[in-house]
Amino acid sequence: MATIWKFKEDSGRGRGLLAIFILHSLNKKPKSGYDLLKEINEKTSGAWTPSKGTIYPILKQLENEKLIKVLSVGKRSKNIFELTAKGKKTLYDIKRLRKESMERFFQFRNLFLDVFGGENKSTKRLIFEINALIQNMPSKRNKGVAKILEKCLSDLKKVQ
Repeated sequence: MATIWKFKEDSGRGRGLLAIFILHSLNKKPKSGYDLLKEINEKTSGAWTPSKGTIYPILKQLENEKLIKVLSVGKRSKNIFELTAKGKKTLYDIKRLRKESMERFFQFRNLFLDVFGGENKSTKRLIFEINALIQNMPSKRNKGVAKILEKCLSDLKKVQ
């Protein structure tokens, strides 16, 4: 099945969102496949846990590409994975191309909104656009942006 959730790295190779998340998570600290499954479940508030048949082949592929390696083997032959230097560089390259990745996401937002937006499509579209603006805003503007958003939130609570 083709996927729209591919993000480019310098080599031009596309990486799926799950593979990128694995690299990102292992960059924080070494983990087992089971730990990654639990983390994804927590990050999605229980809405999704990839199957073992999904995550372990990705781990094997990342290991074959020398992006991750087995740090240790724990109880019951549980592999603990860590990011390699090549994996760190790959993750850095993908994050550096963040603007392109965000643009790709926003290209598909209208499809997402059409399917899941319900009656509030125009409102949700505005939220996506605000998010896109914030993502590209210089960090020196964070205080001003936060002040505007706090006022907006306060006003929205009054409308409820």
